[in-house]
Amino acid sequence: MPKPHFTRDQIEAIVSELDAGQVAGEVSRRHGISISTLYRWRAKFADVDKNAQQPDEKERLHSLEDEHRRLKKQFAELTLDYATLRAALIRDVRGDC
Repeated sequence: MPKPHFTRDQIEAIVSELDAGQVAGEVSRRHGISISTLYRWRAKFADVDKNAQQPDEKERLHSLEDEHRRLKKQFAELTLDYATLRAALIRDVRGDC
């Protein structure tokens, strides 16, 4: 009996059936593949999905780094303002002005 050949789209459809909650034995019997092949496909295409999401994660990380940089700068400015006002207040209380 010849080995069945599946296209990438067919494999993704079969794996999505497994991810949808169907029993692995049932899915593998229906498509004529072994359970180990089914799990191997799932592991392989799960890695592909993770790699597909990385640009979004990289973009999110970049935006978070930009926001962190902006907040650090804002904090430094507020700290400087606080120190300046505190020094002015202390001089005013002492009557040094």
